[in-house]
Amino acid sequence: MKKVFLAIFLLFINFTFSQIRINGNVKSEANIPLEYVNIGIKNKNIGTISDEKGNFSITIDNTRINELLTFSYLGFEEKNLKIEELIKLKIQEIILKEKTTVLEEVLIISTKATELKIGTKSYSSMVAGYVRANNDKNNDIREFAKKIKLKKPSILLDVNINLFNVKTDTASFRVNIYNIKNDLPNEKIITENIIVKKKVENGWNKFDLQNFNLKYNVPIFITIEYLPKKLDEEELFRYSGQLFGESITRSSSLGIWNSKSGLTMAMYVTVKQ
Repeated sequence: MKKVFLAIFLLFINFTFSQIRINGNVKSEANIPLEYVNIGIKNKNIGTISDEKGNFSITIDNTRINELLTFSYLGFEEKNLKIEELIKLKIQEIILKEKTTVLEEVLIISTKATELKIGTKSYSSMVAGYVRANNDKNNDIREFAKKIKLKKPSILLDVNINLFNVKTDTASFRVNIYNIKNDLPNEKIITENIIVKKKVENGWNKFDLQNFNLKYNVPIFITIEYLPKKLDEEELFRYSGQLFGESITRSSSLGIWNSKSGLTMAMYVTVKQ
């Protein structure tokens, strides 16, 4: 009797903790591969991104089989597919439909506008932020957010972040702009992907935004999303910070934002207003 019970128990454990791997490719309706698509189960910290050819691979516990896998990419309609159907129908090609662009309100910037730096412009050697993405199972992102308190029409010129312990020559990032809900990033309010592949170094790293005509007149969150090159990648750099304030990050595509009080990352924007 004990042997039978043990066998049943082991079978149950194996089924409960087994995992499913889903592979596929994300394209537009024009058959163009889409790079760095955010893919995941919303607010569960289970996600990944597509590579430069649109290919993706994600490992999910089979306890999540009845949940939705979301595909999100700026300029395209969000797509939600039930994981069970993806597996059953052996769907490997995901087609995203282009979204109709809504004309934005025109903001007038004064011809006598002055440049202003908003955010945290200094750092302390006592504060260090870890940047390794949560990608031991899936090739996932790491995203850093800074609240920018705009009170009048402003155009964003650049965003800057201070890094140290840099162990790579170049890295890929995406700059995102979000509106605010419950004092956290909510929905993206830009219409195109700002993907930057740049040299990174110890000290201040600038992301030039002047070609994107980013104009706002209300508080926003600006984020820098690190796009790792490979699965289980080592920590390639850390970010500097300052004591006091608040640090807001997330470590998964479409995952939960984490807010920590007591420190803030060294990150600021230059605006013209």
